[in-house]
Amino acid sequence: FKTIVANRPDGEGGVDQPRMGAIRTRAEENGLTFVALPFSGAPTPEIIERMQSILAEAPAPVLAYCRTGTRSVTAWALTHGGQGQADDIVDAAAGAGYDLSGLQHLL
Repeated sequence: FKTIVANRPDGEGGVDQPRMGAIRTRAEENGLTFVALPFSGAPTPEIIERMQSILAEAPAPVLAYCRTGTRSVTAWALTHGGQGQADDIVDAAAGAGYDLSGLQHLL
């Protein structure tokens, strides 16, 4: 990976989880780009727009993370909305262990 996107808010998951500042420091020490885009719940249109910008501008490949991965994969999938790639997006998510079939109508 060349970029890390943090979708998990600091403090989520308890005190045992590393904070974004520490992850940013380590990432940058290792030559990676770090972007903070924390959010809770379903991604809003603003989050989707920001994620789309990040994916277009950040060095690839990109690793986005949250507590379980669901928010990150959902935000990623919704950046492709209206592009006619619904089946490919749902299949790619399924290959990673996420069922996004309920979002297919938005993709």
